Amino acid sequence: MNNVFDFKRFGNYFLYDLRNAKNSYGLSLLILGCMPIVLYIIVQLFSLIFAQKLCAIPMPVKYMQILVVILIASIGAGTKIYGHVTEKKAGSNFLMLPASTLEKWVSMILVVCVAVPFVFFGLQVASDALMSLITPGTYGTRLYELTPLQNVKDMLGEQGIHVNMEGYFFFDWCESVLVFTLGAIVFKKSKIAKTILCLLGFSFLMSTAMMFFIGFDGTNVYFNWLDHFDTVDGAAKFFNLLTNLSFFVVIGALLGGMYYRIRTLKH
Repeated sequence: MNNVFDFKRFGNYFLYDLRNAKNSYGLSLLILGCMPIVLYIIVQLFSLIFAQKLCAIPMPVKYMQILVVILIASIGAGTKIYGHVTEKKAGSNFLMLPASTLEKWVSMILVVCVAVPFVFFGLQVASDALMSLITPGTYGTRLYELTPLQNVKDMLGEQGIHVNMEGYFFFDWCESVLVFTLGAIVFKKSKIAKTILCLLGFSFLMSTAMMFFIGFDGTNVYFNWLDHFDTVDGAAKFFNLLTNLSFFVVIGALLGGMYYRIRTLKH
């Protein structure tokens, strides 16, 4: 049997990993996915208490809901599912599981980057559609019609700027969830707090490094190299390239760090 990667062994381990994710984070994910229902109930309770009537939920409130729960999910998923590997007993059991380092690493990526967001957004779409169907007068338009996102794409398209918004959001999710997953398997205690501190430190270093590319003209701050672009399309292509390169470098570094940590984990 291949000691590096065996498809049958990986399949068995991946199913085990999915069951572990369900047991560790399933209830939290269910609550986050059904937040449109929870939001509706909370808003209407307050409306009945203070106004003695039901009220329509403003669309900005729905957008705030999805942004908040995405943030919570990206921070908490990796910690809840894989945070146990730094514990002595649970970590020893993790090391003894019949799977190679590569198989555990690939499974971890698939769980936090594919399975978790698939279930989460599936529940969000389903609960949002359900509330819009059964309470159209007070819940209002479905959040997931994605008209604002399409409007942004159309507006940019009119300027000759083409942005893959869906791809951007997916890789942004991967970047966020992988940061906290790496923190969960590196730090033994205060995993989220220490990860956030590391992010703040990294942001400070990056901001300092960016000062080399920024010029000052009294009160205004500007990027000198923007003056070199003759067209909006040229600037858009440069920023698309810069964004893709940023995702490639950051996500690649996070994946490399996760693999190294799993490989060197000892208890």
